[in-house]
This record gives sequence, C-alpha cells and structure tokens, in this order.
Amino acid sequence: MLLPKKFTDESKINFVHTSSPALKSDLKEFKRLLEALKKTHKAVNVFDVERKQLDPRYLAASENERLKKLKQAIKEVDWLCPIYGGTGCGDIIRYLNEVDLLRLKRNRPIVNGFSDTTFLLNYLYFKLKLRTFHYANACGLLGKNNYKQFFDIISGELTEYGYRRKAYHWLSPNEGPKEKIEGIAIGGNLSTFRDLLDVCDIKPRSWEEYILFIEDLDVDMEDLHRIIISLDQRGLFMHLKAVVLGAMDERSFEKAWNKLNFLFGDKKKVDHVFEYLISDVIEERTEDRDPLYILKVDNFGHGITKDPMILPIGAKTVIHPDGKIEFIGPFVE
Repeated sequence: MLLPKKFTDESKINFVHTSSPALKSDLKEFKRLLEALKKTHKAVNVFDVERKQLDPRYLAASENERLKKLKQAIKEVDWLCPIYGGTGCGDIIRYLNEVDLLRLKRNRPIVNGFSDTTFLLNYLYFKLKLRTFHYANACGLLGKNNYKQFFDIISGELTEYGYRRKAYHWLSPNEGPKEKIEGIAIGGNLSTFRDLLDVCDIKPRSWEEYILFIEDLDVDMEDLHRIIISLDQRGLFMHLKAVVLGAMDERSFEKAWNKLNFLFGDKKKVDHVFEYLISDVIEERTEDRDPLYILKVDNFGHGITKDPMILPIGAKTVIHPDGKIEFIGPFVE
C-alpha cells in the first residue's frame, strides 16, 4: 500500500477541473475553501482551464485542456483536489501515462473526490495502490458537517474511525453474518466505477479481498440492470467479501417495480431491486456456504450532508454483525 503524505502547513495544494463546470452556488463554497486554506498555506494553486466556444456546456473544458492542466498539477503536489464532479473524469484519466504515474508515485499526494471522480480515486488505487479518499470535491467540502474529521484523517491525527446508524440493515442474508467481515474498501459511484473497469480494463488478480461500496444518482431500474450485468460478467459479485449499498434512486425503483407487478400480476416483494438483480448469485453463493453479504446504509451517496461517510479507498475495512463499519489506518504517512 502506498500511503499519501500527511497534510501539514507546508503542503502544496493543487485544485483541478477533472469533469464538469461548477455551478455559481457551488463556486461560492469553493472560494470559501480557498480563502480558508490561503490563510494557513503558502502554496495553494488553482489550475484554471480555458473554455472555447465549441466546448460542451456540461464539461469544464475540452478533454485536451483538462488533461493538460491535470498533468501540470501532478508534477509537484501534496494534495490533489478535484474542483467538481459531474461528467468527464474518465475522459482524461485514461490518457495518464507511465511518466504521470511515476510522478504521482513519487509525490504521494492526498487525493479526494466524489461522484464522477470515483474514476480517479479507484484508478490510482488499482494502478499504484495509492490510498485515496471518497469524500467531497472541493466545491462541497466545507458544506459537509464532518469536514473537520476529514482534515483529522488526512493530517494523521485520526487512525481509526467508523459508522453505525439505526437505518443500517442487512439485505442478504437478512440476519447478517455471525462473524465480522474483513476486507479492502473500493468503490464509490456505481456507474462511474463500471466505466473505470471497462475504459481502463482494470483486472485485479482476484476480487476476493474487496468490500465494494456503491451509490448512484439518476439511475433507473433498466440502467441498474445493465450496470449489474457488466460487473457480474467480471465476477465481482461471485467473489466479493461484501457489498455496502448507499443511496440510490429508490423512488424510481419502487415506481418501476409496482408497474411491473401491475403489468404481470406478480406481487413479489423485495427490499431492494439491487438484491433482486443479483438473486442468482446470492442463491449460488448461499448454496456454496459462501454467502454474499449486502449491507444497506443511509449515509453514503449523493444528497447527504449529515455525517456522510468518508471512504478510504484501499483501507482495511471491518463490518461487524450489527452493521457497524470500521476503517483501520494509518491512512497517511
């Protein structure tokens, strides 16, 4: 495991546009973060991008422009922080070369991000074994009520932490495990994670050591079906230690499920469509006495500001029978 250097007053902080442009309301939060960091740090840099007339409106800038700025930002950096998520991170990450990866390996920066930047976080873990942090992008960081905990983690002051909430419950099996589950945390946004595996052809030796954390936004039941099939083809669900399922488009799933029940006259009930879509895998693993444990949580995903989960990609993770999730450090060096 390659641990990032701990965050100090001397850290060089580089902000980059990896994906979409920030909304005006979010830019206010970004400026507030910049002002706060500039009071304590001398080296705070924003690698602004130049936009052209034909650039798609939903991207911060063209693919080449964003890639150019990212390559500049990783030359000397202690904390690499994406400004916003959205769409487009995979456009540029797929073009990082051996020189870029060697620079990142040498610098060992803290890298955080959310939503679309799931691509960058897991890419750096699979390519370099660099620990990264699935949390807020720059525009949303100070808007989270536990951002001080994030700074304690990247500063090395916090070496273990965990979560346990009343809403946590086991989907499969319903009674949960009798013993704690230990593995390595990976994941983030579900569709982006699938894109990473496909675009960059990520093929770990085995999925058996991993606990997959997933969440998504604006994914309907048919989209979810296609994504699940893509991941299942790679053998994820047949071999993962466990799945932690965060916020999804629950209302859309329920509406689609009720419609199917009405059309086909089958009044089946399931706790979650995700569980239904991999039911064959669940049954097979249960028969083999190697059940796939799925824990549903309510503080991981889009739209969560109260104690959102800080997920250290690549960290040792323990899930207890009562659903408590623990992350074991150290997280920085």
